Amino acid sequence: MGGRHFWTAFSLSGALALAGCSSGIGLYHAAEGGAISQGGQPPPGLNQPYPNLADVPAAPPLAAPGAQAAITAQAHGGVSAPSPGALAGLSLPAAPPPLPDVPGLDIPTRPAAMAAPAPPPAPPVTPPVAPPVAIGFAPGSALLPDAEMAKIRAVAAARGAASVVACGFGGGQLPLGLARARRLADALTAAGVPPAAIRLTASASGSGGFVQLVY
Repeated sequence: MGGRHFWTAFSLSGALALAGCSSGIGLYHAAEGGAISQGGQPPPGLNQPYPNLADVPAAPPLAAPGAQAAITAQAHGGVSAPSPGALAGLSLPAAPPPLPDVPGLDIPTRPAAMAAPAPPPAPPVTPPVAPPVAIGFAPGSALLPDAEMAKIRAVAAARGAASVVACGFGGGQLPLGLARARRLADALTAAGVPPAAIRLTASASGSGGFVQLVY
């Protein structure tokens, strides 16, 4: 009975030992000193000769005492203005130097001073017009009553050098509107307005007509 337990424990310990060898740690230890140490890159400069220490430059001389402090103070204080003696005898040229005449060399000329912008164009002047003077006609005709003739003579007297627009409305008929416009033009001519200063216009809609001064 005791021998059976002994062999059983011995078998378990052997199995555990084999399991440990098959693990990652066991494989690492198996490869250590073998494939793990092969294939590495050589260090840089391995095949180069040793440097010659005679080629190393000598150390620079030490700065004078206080030189570093002077440089630091100048950096913090900014650039100082030049002395008047350093600027003596210096003058700016009155004109730019002439351009060199080199064959094949095209140097653009300096742009001329910009001219003042041209003033904007003046807006078109609209000739003033007087308010229209309404003229009444007899219904359905181009006859002018005497009271309307007095209005036309007043417009002609105030014309001066202006033109006169004579407009007739036909009450739904354009021929009647044209006849009334011509009648107004005849009345203006009789009042002293030159025919060249009269502008005729007519419309089929509306009633009566008007005369208007255009300066």
